Amino acid sequence: MIYKTIFRIFLVLNLGLFSAFAADYESPPSIPFDTVFPDVAIKGEHYSVEPSVPTDGFLTRAIIKSEFGDFIALGPGMLEIQLHEIDALAKLQTFEASDEFQRGAKESAQQKMSSLKQIYDKPKEAAAGISKGVSRFFKRSYRATKTGVQTVNDVIHDKTPGSIEGAGAKLPGSAQSQALPDSESKYKKAAKASGSTAVNILGFDDSRRKLAKRLGVDPYTTNPVLDEKLDEVTWSIFAGDFGIDLATSLIPGSIVITTSGLVTNWVWDTPPGDLRVKIEQSLLGLGVSQEDIDRLLRHRAYPLSYQAALTVSMEAMGTVDGHEDIMPLALSVVTVDQARFVVNTLRMLQRYHETVQPLKEFGVQGTVFAATENDTLVVAAPVDYVSWTEMLDRFSANDRFSSKPRELHLAGTMTQAARSHLTERGWELHESSTLLKRQSTQ
Repeated sequence: MIYKTIFRIFLVLNLGLFSAFAADYESPPSIPFDTVFPDVAIKGEHYSVEPSVPTDGFLTRAIIKSEFGDFIALGPGMLEIQLHEIDALAKLQTFEASDEFQRGAKESAQQKMSSLKQIYDKPKEAAAGISKGVSRFFKRSYRATKTGVQTVNDVIHDKTPGSIEGAGAKLPGSAQSQALPDSESKYKKAAKASGSTAVNILGFDDSRRKLAKRLGVDPYTTNPVLDEKLDEVTWSIFAGDFGIDLATSLIPGSIVITTSGLVTNWVWDTPPGDLRVKIEQSLLGLGVSQEDIDRLLRHRAYPLSYQAALTVSMEAMGTVDGHEDIMPLALSVVTVDQARFVVNTLRMLQRYHETVQPLKEFGVQGTVFAATENDTLVVAAPVDYVSWTEMLDRFSANDRFSSKPRELHLAGTMTQAARSHLTERGWELHESSTLLKRQSTQ
């Protein structure tokens, strides 16, 4: 009897403690727009943003209304990128309405489009024939044909290539996430998936990347409206009576490039086949397995620009041990926003490695972290607004972090409750970190 009484007292005390602790968790709030984005106008010529910005415990979710449709900006830097893409759509709309464009785009693009249909009808035969005809593009034909045939078949049979099960599916960005653009015809998607070799023979892909560079946008954008418009305008230019250089010179306005570091001249100026070969060679040099590289190159959540950015960061930290531990997490994401979270985490760690102190080793505990030479653990989080939630509670109390000095670098900020609990647990906090810097060039 006495044991039952002791057990009941123990149960009540522990349930009470649990309830009190659980009650301490916060419901992620909605925040006034000007509090989260003080340097961004809530209304512009072509857009307006909802005045209240929801959060999910880590990321803000800004809802944008525009004449081109509604868009969601999820995570650090994405509002500025989305607004820049809306501005690019407005420039393309003005360009299409110009007399110069109307005169130059008289000839239909249908004839050149139809020549790509063979890739959809017979992807393996087309990929083999293409690689022989443009061997100068690849080291190349092997990578183009291999990735191309794999991905063409994935596209045609509606498979989701590349992904594996793992912790990446739980990273921030799992809800309200946009998928990659999926509005184009199957044979056109197949042409792109094949490494763009067929499109490059016709010059379309080079023209599309030049147009994207002129606008300062990602040629592999995940914005489906901009993706379709880039295709539409490029085909009109390509089939018309004037070249891409003349056409892009007619696009109005000065271009300020805002890419959040995910796009560089390397992505704009390099044919996708060459870019894939470079990614493969770089990752092989870091000890990443061929199987994981193939998965990355086929992963639907990683546009080619993200694959390149991930590779650049990993290569820049080539002396750090543990690269092989990163790929299972990276390959297990299920959304574009989660893929961007992984890439931006690596970009933040890269900047720490280059500007604060060298990193020694990577680790994975829900996300990628790293250890310095003096065994300080560094967690870099590309998040906007952190609340004290059960997920953060469990992460911050993990045994892997409890016995060593530890730093948390946030791209954004956090609530007072989150700040207080993390400080009590010995975390050194760095809010509004400069480790994730946007790139903005003329």
